Amino acid sequence: ATNGALVAIDPATGHILAMVGSADFNNPAISGQVNVALRCRQPGSAIKPLTYVASFERGWTPATLFWDVRTEFPDGANPPYVPVNYDGKYHGPMLMRDALANSYNVPAVQALQFVGIDGLLEIATRLGVESLAHPEIHCPEYPYDRRPPYGLALTLGGGEVKLLEMTGAFATFANGGVRVPLSPILRIEDSRDNVLVDNSAPTGQPVISPQHAYLITHILSDRQARCRAFVCPSVLELSRPAAAKTGTTDDFRDGWTIGYTPDIAAGVWVGNSDNSPMINLPGGASAATI
Repeated sequence: ATNGALVAIDPATGHILAMVGSADFNNPAISGQVNVALRCRQPGSAIKPLTYVASFERGWTPATLFWDVRTEFPDGANPPYVPVNYDGKYHGPMLMRDALANSYNVPAVQALQFVGIDGLLEIATRLGVESLAHPEIHCPEYPYDRRPPYGLALTLGGGEVKLLEMTGAFATFANGGVRVPLSPILRIEDSRDNVLVDNSAPTGQPVISPQHAYLITHILSDRQARCRAFVCPSVLELSRPAAAKTGTTDDFRDGWTIGYTPDIAAGVWVGNSDNSPMINLPGGASAATI
């Protein structure tokens, strides 16, 4: 990996506390003057919590039972879609809590089949991840004038999102389901001390229920639940309880980790500016360490 980006947000105010767009602004070899925090990249499994929150709104719970077995999902005229897990294995029956905490792929695809692709796009937009539904508008580098025909791989990171948007969505979880508009500006005054802009006390809007925000936070901060895939102790653990989700894209082109406490949400992307693969470097071993 030669590049990285980080965003930190205050969940209660939407204030952008830190934004580092690249590893070195002055390094042209990594396109250092491109702010990757505002570029669209595939999020890998970091998108899964949005799918599961959508399933909560349709009646599922952390105790919903999944079968993590080889499953063929119809894909129109194409051959059936058969997702595999990161470790190349299937793990049998499990509850949603374990499926999400360990980031298993087959249950996530089953969840997206339940909520529907439009259901995921709708809740993503509600949480501020607008580039997922409309990359042709929100991703300046996107080569087409319409959104792609998404399939069930969307819940495994088959779309493109911005690090700033995703960190804002997780900040909404941290804020009990209340989304506060993101802003890097606290206040603007003129030369006579007149306040032209004041974002010191922004107002938010509830976009998901506090109960569902609590449930997703409880899963993502459950240290014991993720031991099977991430071992215990893991790099995701802090000195206090914290929620976190990693993401890794195909060929290790992108490594993500987004985490939060009630006081701060932080998102990290690691990769290469030219989209070349990293060498066996998942999000848990790259972005999570940052």
